Amino acid sequence: MSAEPSVNLRARGLHKRFAGAGRGSVVALAGVDLELEAGRHVCVMGHSGSGKTTLLRGIAGLEPLDAGELWIGDQRVDTLAAAARPTRTVFQAPALFPHLSVLENVTFVDRLGRTSSLGRSRADAGGVTEAHALLERLGLDPAVFAARNIDALSGGERQRVALARALYRAPPWLLLDEPLSALDRPRRAALRRALAGIRKAKGIGMLHVTHHAADALALADTLVVMSRGRVLASAAPEQLYARPPDLETARLLGELSGVPDPARAGFLRPERLRIVAGEQGRVRARLLARSCVGPLWEHELAVEGLAAPILVARALAWEGSEACDLDWDDDDVLELT
Repeated sequence: MSAEPSVNLRARGLHKRFAGAGRGSVVALAGVDLELEAGRHVCVMGHSGSGKTTLLRGIAGLEPLDAGELWIGDQRVDTLAAAARPTRTVFQAPALFPHLSVLENVTFVDRLGRTSSLGRSRADAGGVTEAHALLERLGLDPAVFAARNIDALSGGERQRVALARALYRAPPWLLLDEPLSALDRPRRAALRRALAGIRKAKGIGMLHVTHHAADALALADTLVVMSRGRVLASAAPEQLYARPPDLETARLLGELSGVPDPARAGFLRPERLRIVAGEQGRVRARLLARSCVGPLWEHELAVEGLAAPILVARALAWEGSEACDLDWDDDDVLELT
């Protein structure tokens, strides 16, 4: 089913503490409050131990919470068993049924309540059509893959089957734990676009835990950054990238360079620095190395008076002499702590 416009996901005062060795314990969630709009893609980022996976498992009903409330629409769900919640979860390691075909895995939700006379469950014609369409959107030709056994699939193919199963007759919210981790770069980019299109078409919400800034920046309508069990920031990803509220958020989302002026504190995104010829910039620099990183070239430069190299990102490699100048706009400086 598709999400109704009012099916927001709300978290109020979520707490979770794990017992440690001796008298110690670990606080995984320390009063998390969130208001997530229905039909949106929400990415949750944070360093290991920040609480993001505990948050997802708590919403899914797979980890009991110590305190707090969870609401989906007008229904309180933290008191419900996992199977009774209007959510579905895709794990980093897809849990597929090896004795069922790809199509049977995707349409498994239809089979929970009905089986054929031979004891094997099956989807109706409408379900088969929807499942085939999902497989096609996710880059798996149903003519090739629908009847294939799970054991005959690669890791990336299994991950896409798990996504198709979650999207089939999807509930209001999908909970995604690193769902793109098993995919190579071209397939990952294609799948990001497919997920965005399917989400918009079905009107479902997605809460997506990821370590990958590229996934979060490309997919998220809202980006939530967590640290030590708390929400550091929650806003549009482009806003958090351009104007992060703190240094931890800034470093999670991309590279930083110090301002190449020993007299001034602050940081710049590498693409906001400019290499210029001659003596047309603010400071003199010396090129140390350059490397191609996809659509950009990264340049490491040394500036007199600075211990750390300066990183500059450009669409083209700098082909000038080893000596150059650096320039930047003061409005782009990030004053972070």
